[in-house]
Amino acid sequence: MKVAMCFMLTVSAAYGATVGAAPRPHAAVSVRTYNYAVVGIEQISEARSEAGHIFDGAGISLEWIECRVHSEGAGAACTEPLLVGRDLMLRLVDGRPSPGERVVALGESMLDHEQWGGVLMTIDVFAVRAVAERAATAVSTLLGRAIAHEIGHLLLGSAAHPRVGLMRPLWSHEELRGLKPAQWGFSSREAAKMRETLRQLTRTAN
Repeated sequence: MKVAMCFMLTVSAAYGATVGAAPRPHAAVSVRTYNYAVVGIEQISEARSEAGHIFDGAGISLEWIECRVHSEGAGAACTEPLLVGRDLMLRLVDGRPSPGERVVALGESMLDHEQWGGVLMTIDVFAVRAVAERAATAVSTLLGRAIAHEIGHLLLGSAAHPRVGLMRPLWSHEELRGLKPAQWGFSSREAAKMRETLRQLTRTAN
């Protein structure tokens, strides 16, 4: 059974120290990116750098593949089968809400609870820009954190949200502005679980 889950931004959130010394990356994940929202090259590059930095701290490296979203557009065709434990899919969309509709969800991941994982995530770039503007923070930084959060759900195979760390469900404007302490990484337990999941999937695929 597959279920879509999302995370939200509000004006209050918890904080706690969760990550120790960063291990050297020894696991890799390839992220096929479908840029339907037409995010600019510089902005998406900065977002990838932010997400990559977060996963470096968890001992996992991210590799990015730009996939073609139109028949004559730029990017790779990305028609090869996804490699289990190696490839994920990221959709960047412009989910402009209806008049009067409140923007709260930045993204969602499709989780298969039978397999305890998933490969597809979606980020609403319109929502990211709206929240970044209200919080007076860089769009690329928030986009990178949102991407890392959703990758986390896929690799952890869970829709659960702990009280602290990147995977917490509530991010405040004060935290995003840097006015309130916040942890933007994974806990050591989360990092170890993701690395072990990748090792198991790789062994199974081989």
